[in-house]
Amino acid sequence: MQVRVLSFGDSSIEIVTHSNETGDLVEMLFKGVPEQGMNPPHACLEISQDGDRDYRLTRDEKEIYKGDSLAALANSLMNTSIYNLADKCSSGLLFHAACLGWKGKGIIMPAQSGHGKTTLSAWLLSNGFDYLTDELVYLPLESRQVMCFGRPLNVKYGASEIIDDLLGDNKGDESIVAGPIAMLVPPHLLRAGNKTTEPEVDMIFFPHYRADTEFSLEKLSAAQTGMALMSCLVNARNLAGDGFPATVGLARKVPAYRMTYPSFEGVLGAITGLLDET
Repeated sequence: MQVRVLSFGDSSIEIVTHSNETGDLVEMLFKGVPEQGMNPPHACLEISQDGDRDYRLTRDEKEIYKGDSLAALANSLMNTSIYNLADKCSSGLLFHAACLGWKGKGIIMPAQSGHGKTTLSAWLLSNGFDYLTDELVYLPLESRQVMCFGRPLNVKYGASEIIDDLLGDNKGDESIVAGPIAMLVPPHLLRAGNKTTEPEVDMIFFPHYRADTEFSLEKLSAAQTGMALMSCLVNARNLAGDGFPATVGLARKVPAYRMTYPSFEGVLGAITGLLDET
């Protein structure tokens, strides 16, 4: 039996495995997630295998997944882990967002699913940015210091052609987990020099890929930023005032832009130009 604790923000959970195969899967998926946290685990996920080789994932003995696909197990385990870590978080702001680093500066890209933040993160990674997460960003209250949920990039198959081009000779690497609706791509396959850091947030971009438009970059007011951030705040119910006062406080400290783009042309120069000015 192997036990891996995942700690993020002020929440911790544990994952119990019973084979080298599933233990290696957990380590690959959560390599970038710390084990030591503020609080003891509040939930236990367990992966076992029945006699017929089916995998079984449970949370505190309640079955979540059963089947013979290791990729489907990985997808279910990732989603369940994220939900349980976010569910109890109450000491900071937890955003559904990507986060990247550039020359010691941090940017977060909050967005709803389908706006292209993972594909954009992969492209920025391949162009010199450090990839930190494409899923969850935690900021302690009254702080701009980020903690990122360091998972592989969760690439939807609609973007597979772009990602395959970025991967080049690595596109068939065995560490890529092909799930039912997306593939998990370790960031080092896109750029070997990727570094994991915890920068302060220097800028916020709200990305939106739209094929039928032209590239645009709009600076947002603090009020606009606060409202846009609230739509991506996943632990609002755990915070005072549903997180609105703390979110507005962040919006007043960090410049933010709404970026709409039909392709990557112009994106790199726009983002790095603004960061280099700060």
